[in-house]
Amino acid sequence: MKYFYVFIFLFIGFVFVSSCSDPIVGNKEHLPPNTYLSIFSLPGDTLAPGKTVKKISWWGDSPNGFVIGFKISFDSLNWGFTTQNDSTFKFSLNGQDSTFRIWVAAVDDKGIIDATPASNRYPVQNSPPSMVFDPALVLPDTIYPVATLKWTGTDPDGDNTILNYLYSINDTLHFKPVSGTINIMTLTSDSGLVPGNNIVYMKAQDNAHAFSPIVRMPVDSTKSFYVKNVTAKILVIKDMPTVIGELDALNNYLVQVMDTIGYNTLDIKSNNGALIPKIINPMFIETLKLFNIVMWIGNRNGGANPNDDPNLNLAQNSLPYYINTGGKVFWSSGMPNITVVQGALFNFAPIDSIKTSCFTQLNLPGDTVFSADNAYPNLYCNSILAHTNGFYPATNPPGIAEMIYQMNPNPSRPNCTDISYIGLKSPAVNTNLVFMFMPIYYLNGDVNASNSFIKHVLFNDFGYGSMKYKSNVNRRKFF
Repeated sequence: MKYFYVFIFLFIGFVFVSSCSDPIVGNKEHLPPNTYLSIFSLPGDTLAPGKTVKKISWWGDSPNGFVIGFKISFDSLNWGFTTQNDSTFKFSLNGQDSTFRIWVAAVDDKGIIDATPASNRYPVQNSPPSMVFDPALVLPDTIYPVATLKWTGTDPDGDNTILNYLYSINDTLHFKPVSGTINIMTLTSDSGLVPGNNIVYMKAQDNAHAFSPIVRMPVDSTKSFYVKNVTAKILVIKDMPTVIGELDALNNYLVQVMDTIGYNTLDIKSNNGALIPKIINPMFIETLKLFNIVMWIGNRNGGANPNDDPNLNLAQNSLPYYINTGGKVFWSSGMPNITVVQGALFNFAPIDSIKTSCFTQLNLPGDTVFSADNAYPNLYCNSILAHTNGFYPATNPPGIAEMIYQMNPNPSRPNCTDISYIGLKSPAVNTNLVFMFMPIYYLNGDVNASNSFIKHVLFNDFGYGSMKYKSNVNRRKFF
């Protein structure tokens, strides 16, 4: 037992002597922090290739302090500071593939920076872009030489890396670039559209010069779209259904009154409106601009089926632009079944409001539509014409509308005690619009009068005889 106490005594003495012989002098050394990346690699190693967009995480540890932030560099020479522990980086490629390196150095509360920053090399593989045409905005199967295309382009490395879109018409050998910042373009004959069958091919190119697969319009690989040539100064828009014989009546009328005048046609009711471009501005408007004059002719009214009414929505969204760029419009249609209508319905015509007149029910063959201007002949109904309304013209500014046709009071109809205007031209000088509130082909009871009326509108009001073909003059080029 005494040996045990002797051992304890000697041990305590040894510890005491040792502590007295080696005292701590000054402050303990402050060690720099250490830095770590979430993905570790040995010096000189390269990580597996990845996309150009990368999220990188890091953290730091201070032996005798705490980390307040990090210095970050991509070249070990220029450094930035952050308090974050991660960030998403977008590596921009100049070629197909490349390798990027990042250095991260922790900074502690004393301002001491890790002298051996953590570092990794990140190889990046470029991902090619892709594009697709908007499936809701396909081209009609038959058009005049104006085609507006809309698409969506994407890139796994970021949509802003798309440098160009390229298009080629009717082959895949002659691609032309347009900016990667757009997603809509309009092609014309100046772009390469030709009369006959056409196909547009497109592809996207990113800033690393990688291409998407080629897409085509039409998307169906068995189809093309047909481009009709512009052969006249006048476009006749047929805006009536075929099921009630209206189209036949119009065609017969045109044969008689346009006997010496050439015109092209666009049937916007055909095949449930399939020939109407899905993109009104610019495609439909630019199609109208191919012609000097647009004759838009609708039926008497839709009756029970509103789809048979004149397409006022299409007219509202196109004719003002067409007229404002110098186009001339002849409009003729009945009134849709709308009980309260103000001028906004005809935003392209100076109409204040619609008048329900005594002629709402019926106009019989032989009834006269009287000229309100001696320059125009009286016109005569050639068939039963139901639902005839008049209108109140706009009066501001003065001269915006000049009345040219009216239904006069009729002694055989007791309620017909005032005038109902159904035709105007606007403005009175330099006329660019002639507006008839009846389908003109039902006012053909006197063929000579009909012929005289149309010729007066085209030659006297619109100056048809001195017009040059739009296809032979310079027009705005798109792509």
